[in-house]
Amino acid sequence: MLFHCTLLSLASVALLSAPTALAESAANLEASSESLERRSAMAKVVTTCKNRGEFAMTFDDGPYGWGSGIAKLFTKYNSNTTFFVNGNNYDCLYDEADDLIKRYKAGHTIASHTWGHTDVTKLTDAQLNKQLDLVETALKKILGIKPKLFRPPYGAINERAAKIIESRGYTIVTWDFDSNDSDGHTTGTQSVKLYNKLANSYPKPHIALNHEVYKSTGQTVVPQVVPMLIKKGYKLVTVDACLGINPYQSVGKASKRDKTWTCQGTPGPGKAQ
Repeated sequence: MLFHCTLLSLASVALLSAPTALAESAANLEASSESLERRSAMAKVVTTCKNRGEFAMTFDDGPYGWGSGIAKLFTKYNSNTTFFVNGNNYDCLYDEADDLIKRYKAGHTIASHTWGHTDVTKLTDAQLNKQLDLVETALKKILGIKPKLFRPPYGAINERAAKIIESRGYTIVTWDFDSNDSDGHTTGTQSVKLYNKLANSYPKPHIALNHEVYKSTGQTVVPQVVPMLIKKGYKLVTVDACLGINPYQSVGKASKRDKTWTCQGTPGPGKAQ
């Protein structure tokens, strides 16, 4: 019986049936198409700064927690940063309006990260447009601006989503360095070590991913990394500055707070309507 099974195994390796071959061919074609779509979408995505010696630290998922202190620290060092904000994730954007206004007036760039931190590759066209609409509406009310920069949650993007986002005037931005502050096991001290290693690449430009919602980022990473990068010779800039583009598609007058400044009835974290 063992010999018989071995012969069958050898035969199955040597001879692929026509249906199996066709199935594998179809699977390979599908994988190739998916790979092509990812490459095409990524061709539209900015991952690093243009100018040597420039470094853009960015912070996702706020406004919440440690973002206010992070903004103040950059200001202390005569530098600016970029905040990719959600509307309804760790907190409601409208509830953090005063803090957001202070960041904006200090010269930090406010950018979009979807309303509820949703994976844009898994949304319908209508759902994706709603995620963008809600952020735009809130930032128009609070700051009077329409953002130019967009970062997809999880860095996930495909051709379909990229086309929709770009058609609305956005520049899609991810990163070339991840501080790993959101992976659940990297400590602030370990993130600092990663930054120290990266700084040895000076003057190579970088866009770095961080999250303002973590205490270790706000109290350990940023206070140590900002002066270290400056001492190394880097100029800390916003993403728009290092790309040579405007930070906003439009700038107008902010609105006064009213009953519409609420997240009630909008998609929650990771949700879509």
